[in-house]
Amino acid sequence: MSVDAEKTILALPEVEACRIIYQDDELDQIYVSANIPTQRPAERLQYIKSLVRSVVGVLALEHGWDVDYRKVKIVDSLETGCREPPICEPRIRIIAAYIRYSPEPHVKVELDLGSSVYSGQAPYDAADPTESAIQAFSQAFHQMELGQISLVFAYEISSCPSHDTLVIVKVRYRSNKGNETELLGIAESQQDLILCAVRACLGALNRKIGLYG
Repeated sequence: MSVDAEKTILALPEVEACRIIYQDDELDQIYVSANIPTQRPAERLQYIKSLVRSVVGVLALEHGWDVDYRKVKIVDSLETGCREPPICEPRIRIIAAYIRYSPEPHVKVELDLGSSVYSGQAPYDAADPTESAIQAFSQAFHQMELGQISLVFAYEISSCPSHDTLVIVKVRYRSNKGNETELLGIAESQQDLILCAVRACLGALNRKIGLYG
């Protein structure tokens, strides 16, 4: 049923992606990635409110769902008014993201950009492996001189019948021009939480600087 509902949401104008998340078999959040075609605060707010109403309305009409509008979260996928010129080639790729146990446990992340490989590492914290992975990713990313990122939060949603473990991250991105924005990334773990956290980070940056993982 959630797959059909996601397809219904994807049919709405300007919607590019969505994910319906359940917690204990109850609908928890609906994340919608959309192209918000304005940067004026008042117009953006009105557009987001309109899109939330559209999501709630189409789910009620097509599937009979009674969704609390507060469960619908809109993510700006393009930010067309102030978007940095996209870097389409060469692309950033994830080469590796893993735990290395010698000489002491640490997370290592390797990223490829063109013909260059950038590596980052951070001490492995078994109590918070996601943050360890994000620290290692940040170190590798900063070597590319495409801007600076810092972690705002990282949140894990446990697996359930409708999805594997999800990692949701929000990072603060500062471009080389000094512009700052907060970006949200979501990735689904397939028994590899370290790689999942790295994919979520790169997914967040895709929304701002046109990178592809």
